[in-house]
Amino acid sequence: MQAHTSEPGRSLARRLAFEVYVPWTLAQLGRGMLLPVVPLYLRDAGLSYTMVAVVLASLGLGAVLGGLPSGAIAGRFGPEWLFVGATIATGVTAAMLGISTAVLALVAFRLLYGMGAVGMRVSVQMLVNMASPVRLRGRSMSWLGGAVRLAFFVGPLVGGVLVDAVGFSATFAVCGVTTLCGLVPFLAVRRDRPEGQRFDRPTVPWSSLGHALRRHRGLLLLAGTGPALVMTVREGRNVVVPLIGDELGLSATAVGALVAIGTGADLLLFPVAGWLMDRFGRLYAIVPAFSLLGLGMLVLGMSDTSTGAIVAGVIMGVGNGMSAGTMLTLGGDLAPSDAGPFLAALGMMQDGGVVIGPILVGWMADTAGLARSALVLAVVMFVAITYIVVVLGDTARPSRPWLVARLESTATTTSNDGKIEW
Repeated sequence: MQAHTSEPGRSLARRLAFEVYVPWTLAQLGRGMLLPVVPLYLRDAGLSYTMVAVVLASLGLGAVLGGLPSGAIAGRFGPEWLFVGATIATGVTAAMLGISTAVLALVAFRLLYGMGAVGMRVSVQMLVNMASPVRLRGRSMSWLGGAVRLAFFVGPLVGGVLVDAVGFSATFAVCGVTTLCGLVPFLAVRRDRPEGQRFDRPTVPWSSLGHALRRHRGLLLLAGTGPALVMTVREGRNVVVPLIGDELGLSATAVGALVAIGTGADLLLFPVAGWLMDRFGRLYAIVPAFSLLGLGMLVLGMSDTSTGAIVAGVIMGVGNGMSAGTMLTLGGDLAPSDAGPFLAALGMMQDGGVVIGPILVGWMADTAGLARSALVLAVVMFVAITYIVVVLGDTARPSRPWLVARLESTATTTSNDGKIEW
């Protein structure tokens, strides 16, 4: 799949709709259903906040452990085969969560789920990145982020209702089946292709994973630190909001609605993120979006009523909606020609935040209370904003000397107008 630089945005979106966006949305719907269900399931089993955080954080650890193997699979067999295998892994492990309350078993399932989740993300990011020119990349990536927001809006509502209606075990089974349904349109589109073209091979020669990572280690360190802090707050939000809802005495259905309220605001604004990034620059979406997310955390930490939690959820939802696809776009902007290992390693660094976020919330909740954990997450978000602005700047038009030097050292092709493409 080659980049079509003259292809208008609408045509590109239509072409990618059933090839990437619809399968990705269906696969993410199952994960969205798990957002309120897993924390409530763990608390119902009698686990402390710290143990809840350990189980939840194991998803991020799985993503960290699965990042480099995902890059290797994408480089060796192509992103499409990676998507198929990763979707199967997440669907099966989601369904198995309800068969045990033993902490070790739950950690193992979440580890495998995290490995599958990062595989899906790397595969769709590669597919969209290969198909999108720089001038349309922000909008193309924002549709991936918007699809996640749609899934995370509908999913928590469905998950909460299912728990109250049929119990935890059946809900987990539904989550798994829903995730696997993402394979139906993905495979159906490729069935209509000529034999031998149904699954594209990698578009760049595959060297060794270790060699690629050594070549890009400086760029990875610069590019991955800020997003890792962002993911710490994003994942911490997914933990602290349902736990605060539970602390306020809300039912599973009400907790699902509380999570969905913020995600609904996400869903309304994700197209704005892509337009801002492509029209004005990446920071015009990143700075206001993440500032609102940090502000929402401050409001959540200082409120002790369900009304305050709802207001905080809406503020965070607006901010997170405006950030749709920003981290995916950042990675796409900086990715060299051997994008598979780079994006996998970058995702691995970001997923370090997926590990840290729940652990930070659980530790702070047991030692100082859930409200204090929300305030700490707000501080982490403002640190992340500062890092991205000062160190990375606008990745669509890199100007920081330390960043430009590393990009030039990894550039492999030059366009007709003399600009380097990565």
